Amino acid sequence: MIKLVAYDENFRTALEDYPLTEEQLGFTGHPLELLERCTNISTYTPIIILEEEQVAGFFVLDTGDDKFHYTDQQDSILLRGYSIHPEYQGRGIAKSSMALLSPYIKDHFPQIKQIVLGVNEANKAAQSLYIKAGFIDEGKRFTGRSGIQIAMCLKLDKLIIRQARPGDEQGIVDVCVAAQWNTYKELYTTEYIERIIKKYYTVARIQDEIIATSLEWNGYYVALLNDQIVGTIGGGVDEEGIAEIYVLYLDPTKRGQGIGTKLLHYFTCIQRIQYKAQEQWVSIAKGNNLAIPFYEARGFIFQLEKQAYESNAEDNVSSLRYKRKIAPC
Repeated sequence: MIKLVAYDENFRTALEDYPLTEEQLGFTGHPLELLERCTNISTYTPIIILEEEQVAGFFVLDTGDDKFHYTDQQDSILLRGYSIHPEYQGRGIAKSSMALLSPYIKDHFPQIKQIVLGVNEANKAAQSLYIKAGFIDEGKRFTGRSGIQIAMCLKLDKLIIRQARPGDEQGIVDVCVAAQWNTYKELYTTEYIERIIKKYYTVARIQDEIIATSLEWNGYYVALLNDQIVGTIGGGVDEEGIAEIYVLYLDPTKRGQGIGTKLLHYFTCIQRIQYKAQEQWVSIAKGNNLAIPFYEARGFIFQLEKQAYESNAEDNVSSLRYKRKIAPC
């Protein structure tokens, strides 16, 4: 369980036992050094990264004028002093904390539209982390205390939902494969998951399915957050106006941000307006406690249980069938 919380003095002892190597200190300040600055700089907000209530990392959010080294946008916030405690490195905490950063800022700094940071050009690991989190290098450079710094930014609330087009296939594959493993690794056998991925979530197949749309297959639609595909949905409608959702997957690090809700609403309107659907069905894996509450909260009602599509008796896989009436968009 990873979460971000504002610093208070209860965390002081843990930060005193927070060893960073000389190499790390060449790229970032020690938390205690940054806390000392916080007492004198009112624009600094120190943040603790917790894993199971233990201090796993630290950074500062700064609304002061230093951000103008990185951007000319007033409604920006500067991320500085980011680090992960050495004992917690290599466990995916950096990636998880980056996924929580945007929601945290939206909740606590609602006026902010962009996160900016500077990363040393020699710090390749940090650059990779920030790029994967959606930060963009817009080409701005400046000289910092330890050398040339790359200015990077992450624009908030830039979520676009649109029909998939050629060139989106790898992004769709990445989301679907990551979601398959994240959702089903405790429910299905490895062999079954690999069989489903091999059949349905390859670049070649999705290339075809992006182009070949029809009543029965309405195509893929994608959610892009800062120009990166983070979710996808697809389905079809029969001649009686009964719609199916065949695919609705998100990048596991982007769950809880309302993206799935927006994808479902957008695609449902496509099925209702363009394909005249009046009713919508979905199959959910039995035991999928991520998806079941999601669909039930959006009006889907359980109908029946059956053997999962593309499974056999040895797989021991069941699907729960849900349906709802489609309301006007």
